[in-house]
Amino acid sequence: MKVIDEKGRIFGKINLFDLIVLLAVIFLAGGIGYKMVKNKSEAENRVPVKTYIATVKCSQVPDTFATTLEKDLRIYYDSDGFTNAKIVSIEEEPAVVTVQTADGKLVESVDPNLKDVYVEIEIEDKQNDDDIKIGRYSAAVGGKITVKTIYAFCPESLVLDIREK
Repeated sequence: MKVIDEKGRIFGKINLFDLIVLLAVIFLAGGIGYKMVKNKSEAENRVPVKTYIATVKCSQVPDTFATTLEKDLRIYYDSDGFTNAKIVSIEEEPAVVTVQTADGKLVESVDPNLKDVYVEIEIEDKQNDDDIKIGRYSAAVGGKITVKTIYAFCPESLVLDIREK
């Protein structure tokens, strides 16, 4: 018994061309079904997002720092690019610094060239872990974070408060 007969049928039952078309339709239907099931499962596994407002103090920065921050309010880290955080408000006060007097005493004095800048940062944090993160860096009250945009940089900013929006 021949596998393909003189009419081009496999085992005398189905035409070779028809078999190729049938297999193509089956693979196409399977691919479409797989894509639909995959998209549905991805939609169900989306991580919820919670919004926080962090109050951060940038101590003893140049008096142009607040103005420079206002040029672009998005937080930017070199390793992550633009992050899930943006600045929503900026306030500045004269910086109080500790200086030593001629007789050796330490006193607090206002520095005319420096400011303390208070920044409120809105963070859109995915709820896939227990930390509140800006980019890949955790933020917590009492901890230090970097406030950085493409125009301004304050490496050791103190987190004063975090609240849900």
